[in-house]
Amino acid sequence: MSTHRWFSAAVFAAFLAPPLTACDGKKDEPRASKDDQDDDKSEGKRDKKQGRSSASAAHSGLSAGLARIGRAAMDVTRPNSGTPEAPVTSPTQQTYSMAGIKTIPDTCANAHVILVTAPESVGVDYEWKYSRQAMLANQQYRVVDGAPGVQGEVSFQVHQADASMMNAFVLIASCADGTTCNHLAAMYKSIVKSSNPQVFCGEIPKNVGAKRKDINLMAGGPHQNLPKSDDTISKCARIAACTIADKTSTTEDVGVSCQKSPTSFKLECASRYPCVEVMSCLK
Repeated sequence: MSTHRWFSAAVFAAFLAPPLTACDGKKDEPRASKDDQDDDKSEGKRDKKQGRSSASAAHSGLSAGLARIGRAAMDVTRPNSGTPEAPVTSPTQQTYSMAGIKTIPDTCANAHVILVTAPESVGVDYEWKYSRQAMLANQQYRVVDGAPGVQGEVSFQVHQADASMMNAFVLIASCADGTTCNHLAAMYKSIVKSSNPQVFCGEIPKNVGAKRKDINLMAGGPHQNLPKSDDTISKCARIAACTIADKTSTTEDVGVSCQKSPTSFKLECASRYPCVEVMSCLK
């Protein structure tokens, strides 16, 4: 399996804000990012991304001068109770911290989150395993085909950046309102500890590149998206997602720990559904 270097947060922010700048704060050299965790080149890749969030009160190309609408407080609505048997469509039914998320207005009707990038070498049909398991463990969101119409609905698209960013693939989530995308970003950041999802309001920046495909991360339903028996990365991703969904204040990077030492985890539990069954199995 090939290895790839990461885009820095500064690079990814520059990537979104024209003019495009290829620097990482130390070297004038952009770094490619990857989606799955790499256990010293042995366990593969994980949903990760580098980027700096920026909120925009107006479109203006997501330039460096965009207004910051920070929300550092924790959302203290109803707590998670693991993955429900039937999805609910209220993203506020969670207690993931909003700290570190540069939010957009809740009323934004054209909201998006840049979740993660992956190098061109993985191909347009890349599986986005950590993103898939994060959504499976958090069915307060309903993944839909086409444009989301109500709060809680999310659709996903794969874009391809230009040569300045080494033609990386970019996974973007779209929402019908700012509330959903703000909470989605908080959920993802909590599960993928090294991530820095970027929320924005308005049209997709040209620098992100053209859309290559729509992707439904929950196609076929929940059971069809459980990890396969030979897929250690997805198993670790599910254990991490369910563990953190059950206790959103979890500080351990469960996914990284699992991929570094998979035999230390009861990987067979990852095939359980819903997350309450995963947690019961892990005890």
